[in-house]
Amino acid sequence: MMDPMADISAASSGGGNSANNSSTGGEGKEVFNLHAFQLNTKKMDTVRSFMGIVSGCVAGVAGLTGWHGLVCFLFLHLTVSLSLIVFKMKCDIQSYTNQNFLGFLMGDIQKCGLSFMLFWTLFYGLVYLF
Repeated sequence: MMDPMADISAASSGGGNSANNSSTGGEGKEVFNLHAFQLNTKKMDTVRSFMGIVSGCVAGVAGLTGWHGLVCFLFLHLTVSLSLIVFKMKCDIQSYTNQNFLGFLMGDIQKCGLSFMLFWTLFYGLVYLF
């Protein structure tokens, strides 16, 4: 089994022997690969954190204030999440994470929102106040 998002193959995730992997009763299919799940979650977290920082810089330099900045963050967060679903996951969320569609779109929004606020106010202050 190969997981394209985590960049791991069956040989590196526990050997080529399928008897070592957790499997269903007689089908021999792998049910859950914890290592791949952790790598996928880490990569999604990295992409979303970077998105929060970059979108905060964009909103600050663009001079967005109030609701316009919040709408910018929500738009960019949803765009990046949809891009992950369409381009990296090929619209098959259940193969990469245990979240549903809405949960994946809104995942990490608080953490990314805090990074966004920090860089939004920093760059707005650097460009327009000083």
